[in-house]
Amino acid sequence: MATYFLRPLRRALDAHGCEPSSVLAPFGLADQPAARIPFETAAAIWASAAALAEPGIGLHAARMLFPGDYGTLEFAARSSPTLRAAIERNARYHRLLNDRSEVLVQGRCVRYVRPGMEASMPAPYVEFVLASWARMARDLAERSSLIERVFLPHGPPPDDTLHREVFGCEEVRFGRGEAELHFAEGALDAPLPRADGALASVLDRHAEALLEEIARGARWTSRALTHIERRLADGTPRLEDVAQDLGISPRMLRRRLEEENTTFARVVDDIRRRLALKMTADATLSLGEIAFFLGFSEPSAFHRAFRRWTGRTPRSEEPSPP
Repeated sequence: MATYFLRPLRRALDAHGCEPSSVLAPFGLADQPAARIPFETAAAIWASAAALAEPGIGLHAARMLFPGDYGTLEFAARSSPTLRAAIERNARYHRLLNDRSEVLVQGRCVRYVRPGMEASMPAPYVEFVLASWARMARDLAERSSLIERVFLPHGPPPDDTLHREVFGCEEVRFGRGEAELHFAEGALDAPLPRADGALASVLDRHAEALLEEIARGARWTSRALTHIERRLADGTPRLEDVAQDLGISPRMLRRRLEEENTTFARVVDDIRRRLALKMTADATLSLGEIAFFLGFSEPSAFHRAFRRWTGRTPRSEEPSPP
């Protein structure tokens, strides 16, 4: 994942009288941070920051965001005609920040989908992500009252005053399984004051070029994904078969994926999840058909996997409680 969060985290630690290097130096990030780091490293950084400062450090870091911290993705969002368009741009180019999670916009709800390792990221990081979106939405719309309620997957703090203050709403629900922002009626589709269609087009092209660059850096993962998708309808793809498709040994494929900070099982799970989220939105497909297409032995196995990915059952309206 990208290290876009390090700048606001440094500022928040400074503001709490904590030396940022005491958190970042053990990971080799005290000076010039790497452009991208493994998820495990990011999780350890947030856990260390929460232990040194306070559990609400993610919310404080979101308050410390400065213009430009999100780079190209931020400027593309700022030039969008509406908040919905801005968030959909975020979703389209989300891999610039994070190549595991996804952003989904459904009606007035913006959902942060956290599969695999990301589902176990420390609470301060999840709060930072959602609070960052809320902060950016307010800045773009130049309005303070945008969000009606917030869902957070982890348990409640002793006092949620800071959460309500940072998100700008009175209803913050904990232990919901999902991470979601629910916007007020009409908020996502109101015109933004700084929309610039010409600039948005230029930034879109730049974002696409950056995505291609990232894909070249993870070329074995991308190549494996193509063959895994082709084999899904025959059941759970096997590493040995995909390695043969690629013309390399299973051991070599395993090592190449490890060099790109992933595993074969994780790649299979990721493509299944991505396809499942798209296919369950198509009412013409039955859940049995989807389960078969994704290579599950029976619909019940697909249901279990979908609940693990999203915290809810396929096509349910509300997230299931944990």
